[in-house]
Amino acid sequence: MLRISKPGEDGAIALEGRLVGPWVDELERVVAEAPATSALTIDLRGLVFADGAGVSLLRTLRAAGLKLVGGSGFVGALLGTERRDEGGT
Repeated sequence: MLRISKPGEDGAIALEGRLVGPWVDELERVVAEAPATSALTIDLRGLVFADGAGVSLLRTLRAAGLKLVGGSGFVGALLGTERRDEGGT
C-alpha cells in the first residue's frame, strides 16, 4: 500500500509506504497532473520500499528535474544516492 499526498502550495508530494505494482503508475499520474508551474519535490521520508519499477520511476523523475528529499539509507542505496562516511572503510 502507498499513500500519495498530492502536491500542495509548496509543490511537495509525500510518499508513505511501498512504491510497488500499481502504485508506480499512480505516482506517475499524480506527477503528470501536477501544475507545471510548480517546482515539484518528492518527500521520501515515509517510503519504506520500492520495487524495480518504482526505483526506475524515481530515477526518471529525478533526471527530469524533480527533487527527491528525505529518503532513508535503504532508499538512497536503491536510488544510488546513499551517503558514505568520509575517511571510513
